[in-house]
This record gives sequence, C-alpha cells and structure tokens, in this order.
Amino acid sequence: MSEMLVFVDVIVAPNAKAAAAMDRGGTQQQQYGQLSTLLRVHDALSRALAKIRLSFHSSSTAAQVQRIQGKTVGLLSAREAKVGEATWSTLEHIRTRVLESIEDGVVDSSDSQISIHMATRSVTRHISFLRSHYSPVNAILSEAASLGKYVPQIGVVGDLFPLNSMIVELASCLEEKLVNISKSFPDQAVGFLFLLNNLNFIRERLLFLFLLNNSDFIRGSPQTYSSLDVHVAALFDKVEGYIESYLLVSWAPVLSCLFNPTPLCFGKRHYSPLPKFESEFQKTYTTQKLWKVPDPQLRKMLREAIIEKITPVYRKYIEDNNVTVPKFTPQELQEMLQELFEG
Repeated sequence: MSEMLVFVDVIVAPNAKAAAAMDRGGTQQQQYGQLSTLLRVHDALSRALAKIRLSFHSSSTAAQVQRIQGKTVGLLSAREAKVGEATWSTLEHIRTRVLESIEDGVVDSSDSQISIHMATRSVTRHISFLRSHYSPVNAILSEAASLGKYVPQIGVVGDLFPLNSMIVELASCLEEKLVNISKSFPDQAVGFLFLLNNLNFIRERLLFLFLLNNSDFIRGSPQTYSSLDVHVAALFDKVEGYIESYLLVSWAPVLSCLFNPTPLCFGKRHYSPLPKFESEFQKTYTTQKLWKVPDPQLRKMLREAIIEKITPVYRKYIEDNNVTVPKFTPQELQEMLQELFEG
C-alpha cells in the first residue's frame, strides 16, 4: 500500500508542474502523454476503491477489518482526489491552449489556402483524444461539474455526459472562427469552399468517432439524442446550405448568361447569348479546376450539384434553339465538370 501511495505522489508531482513546462515549449505530444498518465492513474484508483468497498461491504465484517478498510479507503480517496485535481488542471490547460490556437489561427486569403485550416486540425485532434479516453475524462468532468469548476454550456434532455458538452463547445467555437476567416477571402466562392472543406472535415471526424464509440452514449429511446448527435446533424445541414450558397455565387452567374443577353449593338438583329455563356463557363472551369477539395465524398457532392444545376439547363437551351455545333456538347460539359477541385 505504501509503495503504491508513493508511486501516486511521484506521478502527480511532475504533472502538478506540467502547465509551466508546457508554457516553456512542451510539445502537444508531451502534453497528451502527461494527461494520459494521470487519467490512467485516476482510473486505477477509482477501480481499486470500488473493489475495496465492495469486498468489505457486509454488516458482519469485524470491527478491526472495518477500521483497516476505513483507513485504506481514506488514503486512496485522498490520492484519488489529488490525482483528479492534477488531471483537471492539466486538461484545462490543454483546452485553453487549443482555444488560443483557434484565436491565433490565421489564413492566407489566397485560392491556395482553402483546404483544412491548422486550427481545425488542432481542435479535431484534441476531440479525438477526449473520445479515445471518454470514460475517464467524463468522470473527471463530472466531478468538476459537481464542484462548480466546469459548467456545461450545451446539453439536451437525456444527455448525462458533460464531455459531450465540452466537445460541442470546442467544435462550435472553431466553427465560429472559420466563418469569420471565410469572410476574408475576396472571392465569395473561395470562402464558401473554405467553409465546406473545414466543416465537412469536422463533421466526418465527429461522425467517425461517434460510430466507433456508440456504446458510450445513453439512448433511452429512438427519440433520445445526445448533444453530439444534434450537433453532427446540424453540421450536415450547414454543409448542404453552404453548397447552395457556393452554387449561387459561383455558377448561377454563369448560367444567367443564357437568359440575359447583352443589348444589341453594331446593327446586329439576332444576338446569341451562347458565346458569353461559353466564355464564362470556360473561365470558371479553368479557375476552379485548380481549387482543392481533399475529401472525395465532398468533391463528388459538389460536382454532382454543379452538373445538376448547369447541364439540364444548357441541354434545353441547345435543343430549344437548334444549336447544331456548340462549343461544348452537354456530355463534354459534364465531363469537364467532373474534373473540378483536383487542386
């Protein structure tokens, strides 16, 4: 017993100074290594306490045994509380640094910087760590919440996990920052693609982690959802909404060329809007072919949305106006759109 208590003190002592070490340049890997050690020790102490209490839970237990049990439980409880405090402090310090990385994150508002932002990677990496240590972290958060050290900001009826709230809070803070960054791009279409790349990345990471750890969530009925469920569902809607916004600012103007001919000039009685459409289409295609959408599924969704918006209208115009030799056939146009976003 004494050796174990000494071991716990040795583990807690350096971690009590971990925050200062982190500020002096400790790597993110070192930070998570320190937190993992504390979580394992705290979990081991909690399990040991539960077993000791269960082993001696009997009214017929001798008084001497009860005294020994009481002393053992008291010693272990004190160490558990000590490790719990160190774990909470380390967790809070890492969370603070992750939030600071969101605020400090900058982006070059050029077309080449529309992929996954460094703040997105930092936050999703932190969320992945929290989910991989879900039960012990949630136990620490529950204790912190009971003491008023942590107040969950987000929750739904039936969601009993404060860690769900912390994850959603982190994701929401990141998303707000990403929206602000998207407004710095001179081209609105670039800004919407930046948002799509990053929100889709967050959505996929949360969905992946959620599916791998489905048993961690309470589901009293099909109508009972956690705050994480609600947030992931909202991200689906946001991605679809930003696809519509992207189409509106990027491809709707191209399509409008077929219906808004320029005024007659130079004595021409019959003006065809087709050359203008072909020119704008070629320009937009050439530019966006170089833009990067790294996720294959999102890339497919975008291409299909563009094809669905452009091709039927273009085909109808060709047929209605008896255009026999267009610059692009509808099939060629569709094949070109399948080449977009390769970077």
